[in-house]
Amino acid sequence: MSSNNSTSSSSAILQLQNGFFYSSLILGFILFIGGILGNILNIIVFVKVGNYKNNACSLYMFVRTFLDLYILLAGMTTRILTTGFQIDFTLMNRIWCKARAGFIDIINESTYTLICLQAIDAFMCSSPSAVVRQKSNIRIARYLVIGTLCFWSIHEIPYFILQDLVIVGGTSMCIGTNTIFAQYRSYFVYLGIFTTIPITVISTFGFLTVQHMKTIAVTRTLSSLTRQTISMALFQIFAVLLFNGPYTAWSIYSIITANVVKDTYRRTVEQLITSFAVTYAYGPYASSFYCYCLSKRFRKQLVVSLKELVCGIHANQVFPNTQKSGTRT
Repeated sequence: MSSNNSTSSSSAILQLQNGFFYSSLILGFILFIGGILGNILNIIVFVKVGNYKNNACSLYMFVRTFLDLYILLAGMTTRILTTGFQIDFTLMNRIWCKARAGFIDIINESTYTLICLQAIDAFMCSSPSAVVRQKSNIRIARYLVIGTLCFWSIHEIPYFILQDLVIVGGTSMCIGTNTIFAQYRSYFVYLGIFTTIPITVISTFGFLTVQHMKTIAVTRTLSSLTRQTISMALFQIFAVLLFNGPYTAWSIYSIITANVVKDTYRRTVEQLITSFAVTYAYGPYASSFYCYCLSKRFRKQLVVSLKELVCGIHANQVFPNTQKSGTRT
């Protein structure tokens, strides 16, 4: 009897592994291809239009596009190789073990900080108070972007020192060598900076921005560029909540049940869900372009930018009319 139960349990685990394996792999490829294409198109639009030079919210979006590209190229590709093809370079090279997650965490922390700044800027731009609206300043935004990158780079210095490639029970593992620092990363960095804090901030300021936008007098005083960036910021906030919400809930569950005794089947299921949730959490880095495309003005800017890039057609270029042998050219 116990043999039959063991066989059925093994069969169920194998089916789950296959299901999550193909789901994670397909999702990873979709996010990677769609994200790379979308971020490249974002860069084209921002560079051609040039709004990021004078608008704080556009600057945050523009810088985030490059950060998102790095996350997809350095993070998603190695994750696809690890989960789909069992090729883990962090277990083969000590330098890559120390560098990969450290640099990815710097970009992750910077990205979520910029998303929060983007939400706060949208709130200020939509405020009924002219004094508050004036707080949205491109000069201050430049300092905040530089300060964000510098701060999180300094914050991650201990990681490059304490993360190492070690042999545990004859198996190579890329893990932290300091217990206190590992707990700090689990409880504060992953549960706080990557999930709870940004979700709380963008939810609060996103809600306040929507309330502001309901005021007709305010929307009439806003420029078309400001209304566009606010709508783009709100769409991006929704995407972060959509992709990061499940990962946050699962992270909280994992920490709460960390000391619970679990059988083999439950441990296997939780490992598979964790793997899928981590892949799913790459969604915010791949979805920004598609969120921005919900803005009609952005779609028009995209079409104009692509025509200018591919066909050399300039929307604002004036062609003089000349007469030669009775033919207009």
